[in-house]
Amino acid sequence: MVVEVLIGLLVVVLAVLMWQGRLRRNWIAGVRTPSTMRNDAAFRAANKAAAPLTGAGGAVFVICGVVGALVSQHARGAIVLGGAVALAVLALLGAAAGVRAARSVP
Repeated sequence: MVVEVLIGLLVVVLAVLMWQGRLRRNWIAGVRTPSTMRNDAAFRAANKAAAPLTGAGGAVFVICGVVGALVSQHARGAIVLGGAVALAVLALLGAAAGVRAARSVP
């Protein structure tokens, strides 16, 4: 459960950096598609747009990790899996919002 909480916190911190515009264009973190990587302005716009949903996904994963540690072993797997699915879905929805924002940048 510690790993889930740490991963969720890492995603939340990354989302804060994205929202603040402090994440520089790179090949490791953030929304990285051809339309977002074409220039710094597109990358910043994409990541700012993606940040709220990405941060929400990280927060859900943190909560699921904590709850998973508190429940019986039978329910733990379902809770953690649900959190992982929620994180993936919210991050993908955020990325889609980011790509739309990047395409509006000249």
